[in-house]
Amino acid sequence: MKSRVAAIFILLIIALPVHAFDYMYGANGSPERWSITTPDVNISTNSFDRNTHAIRFYLESDAYSTTNTANELNALRNVFGQWQSVPNTIIKYEDAGLVPPGQDVNTSDNSNIVFWAKQSTMVNGGHSDISGALAVTFSSFFPTSTANDISQFDIAINGVQSTWFTDFNDKNNPGIFVEGPILHEVGHSLGLNHSVIGGATMLWDSGSGVNPTAGLSVDEIEFAHALYSSGTFATTLGNLKGTVTKNGSPVFGAAVILEGLNGILVSGTATLTNGTYLFNAIPPGNYNARIVPLDPANASNWLIRGTDVASIFATADTSFLPTGNMPVTLAANTTNTANFTVTNGTQAFHITLIRSPTSTPNTYSISGQPISLSLGESNQTIGVFSADLPANNATLAITGDGLTLGTPTFAPGNVFSGLNGISVSIGVSSNATPGLRSFIVQQGTNIAYANGFIEVLPLVADFNFDGLDDVFQRQYFFPFTSSNAAPAADPDHDGFNNAAEYVAGTNPTDAASFLKLDGVTHAANGNTVTWQSVASHRYQLVFSTNLVTGTWQNVGGVVTANGTTASELDTSTNPLRFYRIEALP
Repeated sequence: MKSRVAAIFILLIIALPVHAFDYMYGANGSPERWSITTPDVNISTNSFDRNTHAIRFYLESDAYSTTNTANELNALRNVFGQWQSVPNTIIKYEDAGLVPPGQDVNTSDNSNIVFWAKQSTMVNGGHSDISGALAVTFSSFFPTSTANDISQFDIAINGVQSTWFTDFNDKNNPGIFVEGPILHEVGHSLGLNHSVIGGATMLWDSGSGVNPTAGLSVDEIEFAHALYSSGTFATTLGNLKGTVTKNGSPVFGAAVILEGLNGILVSGTATLTNGTYLFNAIPPGNYNARIVPLDPANASNWLIRGTDVASIFATADTSFLPTGNMPVTLAANTTNTANFTVTNGTQAFHITLIRSPTSTPNTYSISGQPISLSLGESNQTIGVFSADLPANNATLAITGDGLTLGTPTFAPGNVFSGLNGISVSIGVSSNATPGLRSFIVQQGTNIAYANGFIEVLPLVADFNFDGLDDVFQRQYFFPFTSSNAAPAADPDHDGFNNAAEYVAGTNPTDAASFLKLDGVTHAANGNTVTWQSVASHRYQLVFSTNLVTGTWQNVGGVVTANGTTASELDTSTNPLRFYRIEALP
């Protein structure tokens, strides 16, 4: 069963998720959003702090479980911290504290509350059933003359039908990783609807484990820049608009995909009833754009249908052929135009299921979920399936650089009854560009895409955009998005900031843990310098003969430690030398 994530907006709700990043729109045609800079007088100070310009949130104190409560609450705080960390935005959150168990949805109590429903999937006073969903956001807004100001939200998490976990490093856990779906729900609470991109956090469907929906994608970041940009940053970005037509008439609900020239997906959106689309807040540069139909509404297997983006797209036009790429250029503080014409017809075949990576080519696992690969990974087999894929003589490609693909192999209904599959072996170079990529199946002039359904992960996770490895921050800081976890912070006051302690492998919360020399032992063959070390970390011993005017020079080569202490022999006979040890990244 597919696991849904959802949003319900209360009060004059006409959800029109249009334009890039799929905004939510209100009855007056303006985006729904928090008025962070100049909040309306009708917004309660319990929901929004006018002094700090922060959206306030409350967490139900008992969280999901009795054994992991503190980590579950911190996982929720991590989510708000990640949205707040998007660079060049004014998004800001304030932890307003804990509320007692037994919470329910109430969109008129002026409190933004996140809670697990653990006794029943019926919430909102028994008026709403969240059965089948991982979590649901209930929000309220009111129209002003120029916008639709969000005034409150509640997030009900399904603790009845789903099992939740919080450990980012537990890659094999079959449960639901808290941060993925709730990051999605907080996106709803900011005014963002479902995406037409597979690896986006705002994909309508969220799977188990730590998957590509964890961490904000480029789509969500550009949304944050479009609605919540700080200062004049928006003027450094570009916009692209246009119309998609077929036989001279507008095409409704066509997916417009924007991709970098390097094959990395940048953004996606769907056309309005008049066939228009708009990308905004995109970095200037040269791109490729293509038009792709969403999956048919009556499909038995699918990746993204119109109704999965929003109910108004239930009647999206899917009777046209996908296009190839069209080059487009975006300039800063400028709106460029690119119109498309598509050909009427029925797509010859589709991609409706993705094969998970495996090192055993004869092992198969398929789903509608995006997949991920790591830099330097090799000897993996991935693929795509559907009922109508070619059984032979087709190619399977993946966009982007740094990939080595083997010869396609075909599974014409012999692995999963009624499904044809195409698989390839794949290797990812260590310098491949991280980001979302797309599957492309082609046979002659017929083509099918799965846009953004494969992600090449960066070398280190950096969900809070501060340049420091999240795994390190998660090890020592709770939540890992707190100010104490920042690279320049020095919470243990030992004179070494967190960035330095990360390189050295020391504990940033323990003042006694820092990189230092233990001593120098003089012998006939030279000086042996010993220092505290961390196994597998790399170090370079350097020396100088003058602390004031001298330069520092290497002693020997790089030392890779294999324990808690390491040493290097300096065979020089110079009687005066000053030493220091440097930790290498």
